[in-house]
Amino acid sequence: MRIGLLEDNYAISDYLTTALEIAGHQVYPHVFGHSLVERLFLDRDQHEPPPYDLVIIDLLLPGMLSGTAVIDYLHRTISPETLPIIVISAASESQLEEVRSRFPRVHVLRKPFTIKELLYLIETDHTGDVAK
Repeated sequence: MRIGLLEDNYAISDYLTTALEIAGHQVYPHVFGHSLVERLFLDRDQHEPPPYDLVIIDLLLPGMLSGTAVIDYLHRTISPETLPIIVISAASESQLEEVRSRFPRVHVLRKPFTIKELLYLIETDHTGDVAK
């Protein structure tokens, strides 16, 4: 699976990239929200599939685009069925509940989490069936 990873902590990004690649996925890391958005939309016809099968997004990011703003933009332009999103964050539980409420199709993992938990979400869809 091709996974876009939006994580500003280089140590976490490197760890997740390595673990996900060992599990057989291709990972494309991004530090800033605008980098991920540009990759998803630059030089791409709106009828073409996105370059990623899934994106993993940290909420607390540097720069002008927060993780929440990126998710909001993606949901307005690409359906959640076409591009699933997993949020990873050390935000407070109330902030994560707000994300769950605002984006019910987005899975949320609170840091710290295990690779096993992340792989389970990647390999299953919202009904619990194994993803394609």
